[in-house]
Amino acid sequence: MGSNEMDLRDEFIGRVAEGRSFADVGGLWGVVNEKVTVAARHHARKLTMVDISPAEGELWQSFRDRLAAAAVPECECISEDVCALAARAAPAYDVVHCSGVLYHHPNPVQLLESLRRITTRYLILTSAVLHESVINQFGSYHLPSSGAVFVPALDREEREILWKHWRDDAGVGACYGISEEAKWNPGELGPWWWLFTPRVMLAMATSVGFRVLESGPTWNGNAHVALLEAVER
Repeated sequence: MGSNEMDLRDEFIGRVAEGRSFADVGGLWGVVNEKVTVAARHHARKLTMVDISPAEGELWQSFRDRLAAAAVPECECISEDVCALAARAAPAYDVVHCSGVLYHHPNPVQLLESLRRITTRYLILTSAVLHESVINQFGSYHLPSSGAVFVPALDREEREILWKHWRDDAGVGACYGISEEAKWNPGELGPWWWLFTPRVMLAMATSVGFRVLESGPTWNGNAHVALLEAVER
């Protein structure tokens, strides 16, 4: 997802981050899409990055270099799966940001439950989503607004239709599981496991204890961004 296409995330962070603790979950992929530096510009009081990447890996060093270049003085770095983090006595953050992770997770409701456990006030959530109708030279693919696609179930023709869409409409270089067949293993977070409509994404968030304050499309309608508030269930 191009960083210049996703400024709605920055707008939401700007509304809620000042004076509050902030955690970015899964922000190391590509590094330039991290939002810790955005929260720092908006005067968040405590900054954290949570990512499954190995602590000794290059992505963490690239992230620290980026923080130094942006003159961000301090950020806690947690190398762990957020679901494992939330399963124990997890830390709590006023504002949590998570982008580009939900559709890569084999158990998206579990991920959202984990995000709810570590969020005390606001979650800014972004996911790739699918148009209800995709029509191109390879055929047509349709689903209702209440629908979700389990990517491992796609046949070859369906994958061709959707890969044409993601390549041409969204400018994606590859989407593992759609652009090519994947080896499906629930322990792997690289493949695109799911494609949701925006309605499904928001309904899942509501089901685990969030209220939708505002949401909107981005990335030419191929992603959806939501500002969510944690509520009692």
